[in-house]
Amino acid sequence: MPQDVEEQVAQSAQVVEQNLALGDQVHELRPIDHLADFRSRRAAEAAGEELVAAGYRIDGLRRRFLTVWLEFSAMTAVDHATAAAFTREVVGIVNRHGGTYDGWGGFLVAAHPEDDADRAD
Repeated sequence: MPQDVEEQVAQSAQVVEQNLALGDQVHELRPIDHLADFRSRRAAEAAGEELVAAGYRIDGLRRRFLTVWLEFSAMTAVDHATAAAFTREVVGIVNRHGGTYDGWGGFLVAAHPEDDADRAD
């Protein structure tokens, strides 16, 4: 059964809010890792081809028991609009190939020291 895209977008918004609360500079580019699972290698590979065409990099394809895990990433910002857009894109691709999107994550980006100095003036 395909995942509800808007439910995934809402979960992404929660992650963005958590990042903001921790001082993340969400408009800064950084590598973001994604994970999806599939029932067959063929489905995972087909999704991977579509993800590559959309600008993502495939980082791994592994079978564990009855699940094939597809790891992929992209350099992107994680502000609300960008996170919602990439979540919709990725969930759409994963759904088309019968997979389940497990979500995204990455490192926080701290404020630049010169940004703090500008605020002190």
